[in-house]
Amino acid sequence: MKIENHLEAYKEHRETIFDWALKVKGLKNSQRIIGLHASRGIVDLLMVHLLKKGAIDSGTMINHRWFKSKSVLERLPEFENKEAICDEIIKLELLCEDLTYGAPKPEDKIKEAILLFNKLEEKLKDGEK
Repeated sequence: MKIENHLEAYKEHRETIFDWALKVKGLKNSQRIIGLHASRGIVDLLMVHLLKKGAIDSGTMINHRWFKSKSVLERLPEFENKEAICDEIIKLELLCEDLTYGAPKPEDKIKEAILLFNKLEEKLKDGEK
């Protein structure tokens, strides 16, 4: 996919979390929505970042499920702060999987996913400057 497509997908995931789930449904009623959209949105933003850096081409696909372990490092090309960024995406993916498929969680777990999303978003966007 092209940068524009990944950027549009990322924006849709972000809007679903912040404009619909949190504003309309509320934090405690949005566990699964946030779980589904946070990990996928961050992977789309990572794709934008890597495409802009020329680390991958538009035919490359990265699956959010790859981020269940550090073995993802072997599948990805080299890029600045790769290990630190991947470690945080792994944390987010595992948390999001638990939010999506697990029993209801305390609000602090849902907030943790949002904070991780925001932190990664900042890191990936800062890397574009």
